[in-house]
Amino acid sequence: GGRCAMTKGAALQAFFERFLPSYAASAVPNDVTFPYLTYELITDAWDGGEVGITVNLRDYTTKEAPLNAKAQELSNAIGLGGVTLPCDDGFIWMKRGSPWCQSLYDASDSHIKRRYLNVTAEYMTLN
Repeated sequence: GGRCAMTKGAALQAFFERFLPSYAASAVPNDVTFPYLTYELITDAWDGGEVGITVNLRDYTTKEAPLNAKAQELSNAIGLGGVTLPCDDGFIWMKRGSPWCQSLYDASDSHIKRRYLNVTAEYMTLN
């Protein structure tokens, strides 16, 4: 059978953790250390269509290149046709959204660099 003992949230977490320490946007610890990634934990099921998930990469640096490289690494991992993440009762089909990556300025501190990424996820799951 296609059973995988991993919730949708755990499957997303495991995927993003491959790139940087990752947190659901609603669960970022107060003592977080740079660099890190946050993502919106939005789930759905088989007939829900694509949902947009915002991913933010953040680093405390004067350099742009490391975050650009991380955004590219994430883009490469998702690939042209998307990537499938096994989870309970099916899989998540993750694709690059549009626009893929935007560079954003952090008004609180000019050393905080941020990349705002758009990802779409289609939940090919029973529930």
